[in-house]
Amino acid sequence: MILGIGIDVCGIGRMEEALARWGERFWERVLSEPERRSLAHRVDRATALAGRFAAKEAVVKAMAGAPGVSWHHLEVRGAPRMPPTMALHGPARALAERMGVQRVHLSITHDAGVAAAVAILEGDGESRSPTEEDEDGESRSSSEEDEDGESRSSLDEGKERS
Repeated sequence: MILGIGIDVCGIGRMEEALARWGERFWERVLSEPERRSLAHRVDRATALAGRFAAKEAVVKAMAGAPGVSWHHLEVRGAPRMPPTMALHGPARALAERMGVQRVHLSITHDAGVAAAVAILEGDGESRSPTEEDEDGESRSSSEEDEDGESRSSLDEGKERS
């Protein structure tokens, strides 16, 4: 069952301007450490950044605004000739679990100076509103923290950690 759909477009020129103005600070603000490592070799940094920025925005929109989620809680992963995936960390993972999300489908494209991304959140229909709380006023999450303090759940199954 589809629980959320998000789409975003990002001008590659906009990312070129941001990188020229703020340099590494902007790169580090938007991308997680594993994302920065995976893109370190890229000559077309603005193009890569625009695609990931659009992907993160699309996921935020699919999560109804994703309150409390920062860019580093959303990690785009990719491999050559494979579709991109989105790893959710901390508050993003907890929110996805509250919503009943079991899988994030992600598509990113680049053309004519623009990057675009679509995110589809899929679950079993046991969804809750992103802001819904329990009777005692506490938000629910079935995640557990591992030894690094990282929230883990069934969304992690079969995925390597960076």
